[in-house]
Amino acid sequence: MSRHSLRVEQDELRARMRAVGMSHDEIAIEFTRRYKLRPRAAHRIAHGWTQQQAANHINTHTTRTGLGPQGTAPMTAPKLSELENWPLPNNRRRPTPQLLALLAEVYDTSIHNLIDLDDREHLPPTDMLLINTARGNPAADPQRGSAPAPVLADDSGQPRRGRQITMPAVPTPQVMRPADATGAVMPDLDRRDFVTATATVLTFGRPALRNVDPALIDYFNQQLEGHYRADMMLGPSELISTVTAQHTLIGNLVATAHGDTRRPLLGASAAYASLIGWLHQDAGDLASSSVWRGVALEAAQRSRDHQLVAYALLNHASVRTDLADGLGALDLCGAVLADAGRLSPKMRVLALQQQAHGASLVGDRATVDAVLDQAAPLVERCDDGMPWGNACRRTPAYLEVQRATCYGRLGLATAAAGLWQQVLATMPAHARRDRGVYLARQATACVQNGDLGRAVEAGQLAADVAVETGSVRIRRELAGLQQAAEPWKGTAFGRDLDEIFAL
Repeated sequence: MSRHSLRVEQDELRARMRAVGMSHDEIAIEFTRRYKLRPRAAHRIAHGWTQQQAANHINTHTTRTGLGPQGTAPMTAPKLSELENWPLPNNRRRPTPQLLALLAEVYDTSIHNLIDLDDREHLPPTDMLLINTARGNPAADPQRGSAPAPVLADDSGQPRRGRQITMPAVPTPQVMRPADATGAVMPDLDRRDFVTATATVLTFGRPALRNVDPALIDYFNQQLEGHYRADMMLGPSELISTVTAQHTLIGNLVATAHGDTRRPLLGASAAYASLIGWLHQDAGDLASSSVWRGVALEAAQRSRDHQLVAYALLNHASVRTDLADGLGALDLCGAVLADAGRLSPKMRVLALQQQAHGASLVGDRATVDAVLDQAAPLVERCDDGMPWGNACRRTPAYLEVQRATCYGRLGLATAAAGLWQQVLATMPAHARRDRGVYLARQATACVQNGDLGRAVEAGQLAADVAVETGSVRIRRELAGLQQAAEPWKGTAFGRDLDEIFAL
């Protein structure tokens, strides 16, 4: 039978099944039986979609729900074909739990209806563990057929118990302009972005409690380490949707977990929210970053982990630094260091280096040098086994990076340029985004120091990395270079730099 004839036959069969009231899931089962289809293909064809049409629906859904376009690579027909046929030999695109959850939403079915015996025999045990935790979700009840839209209230107007909220996209976004305690207005925050960022941690009513397998804690920690490694190479745009999806899963588990796993799950929630906050910060979205920093702080406090609470406060201080609010950063660092005796060496290093950044913003070089000198002997004691807050271990010459950055803010161009030269000589090749940031800062220091040739060379390399990774942080540093180079505008050196700024 030709492809066209098969399509016509399937269309006629689908129309007959709909006419007798069969549900989407029942139609998919019939297609699986008659045409020997894998489940993901059967559910697509049950809708009457080609692979390209399904890919379009998936991309529309990710955009509407706030997962794209920035945070999600577009789905294509070839990608979907690989996902449908896995695990055929040499088929490398595995349907992860996150992708299966996305397909389940678009196809209006349960995630469990999209996997069969072949999938279960080949999916990693950790993936199956995550998929199986979704069995208690009311929306995934196989007796209900296709999952209906969530209902938040019963006839009395009260929220139904144990129902996880799915927040709809807001048709007409309303812009909020939140002001912090200093009176400084944050950048515009789209209401849909705010809803997307916070809905994952909200539950109405009293959920049914259950035991959560402790193995999940190790799984999430291992995944988090991998995300941090990927961040060094990829930048934020490739990771935001992946990490956010995992945070959503953790939030759902927290809502029902009790016993010994509850606090570790809250700790994992805080750690993932911290990374999401960082990814938004690196992407230049300080408003969304601040929202996620708040989510992380609440989860850390609920976990009663003093180190995580300190880490969450220091991440807030990092946002204040990016807003050039030195006094705000110093306030937060002071709050953390007020209880320094309870801090691990890693947290003390992070607090002291962040204090140095705050001091540099208010022109206090003496404090910059003093606190960084105080942190130096602690760096080698920073191995606490936790997967978060490890920049001081991952980054070669970590404190020299902080000192060079602070010196640049203080206008100490010669000292900063020398330090950047030392730092860049130690950078591993895979740390592309960090290297791009440091190159841009080196270029700025070299302009201020009169080393124009090195400034052009470093600036061009930084611009290349900015294009590759999409890091707004690098572009922001290059904007500082452009400002520093203003006196040379119209000269041969200025024209060389203009080519860089045209990226």
